[in-house]
Amino acid sequence: RAAGPGDRTGPPPRSTGPAPIAPREPWTVSAVYPLPVAEPGAASPPVVPSVLELPARGLSAPVDAVGTAPNGGMVVPDQVRTVGWWAPGVLPGGASGSAVIAGHVDSRTQGIGFLSVLPQLVAGEPVVVRGGDGRTAAYRVVARREYGKHDLPREVFRRDGDPQLVLVTCGGVFDPAAGSYESNIVVYAVPAAAP
Repeated sequence: RAAGPGDRTGPPPRSTGPAPIAPREPWTVSAVYPLPVAEPGAASPPVVPSVLELPARGLSAPVDAVGTAPNGGMVVPDQVRTVGWWAPGVLPGGASGSAVIAGHVDSRTQGIGFLSVLPQLVAGEPVVVRGGDGRTAAYRVVARREYGKHDLPREVFRRDGDPQLVLVTCGGVFDPAAGSYESNIVVYAVPAAAP
């Protein structure tokens, strides 16, 4: 199963390797919409992300711009304490579409990943994306779902519709033969007034 902070009762973390997060069809889990809309006054200019913050937990991680691998999956940074923003998608703070940030849950050699906390995030919890220029895009968590590794809904990677931030990491049971976890944990957040 996916490791969480302080959750060391199972075997030591294993490397999730370069297992892709696939922005593609087919999918088998229905989308989780409609979700609550952004709070009044929550609009902000888009930011090129450099830091992802979870203020209620006192956590932050650097953000690297990442692309799509030749197999169609989203590239994820090798370092588990760094997360990747899917640059072919939309910018956080934009007026529409999904800004996607993903990272590893853990690694055999590096330990627990920054996004290992995703299963613990609760509705209403703040998430802030900070740009290199200091501007921020503020969000609040509205939903958390688990999908099969290759079953992410197309909604996760959409470029239109209401704005949202989508955080993705591995979850479920670790499959030693495949070298990865069986599913993805996905947290959805909508724009919120800046803290």
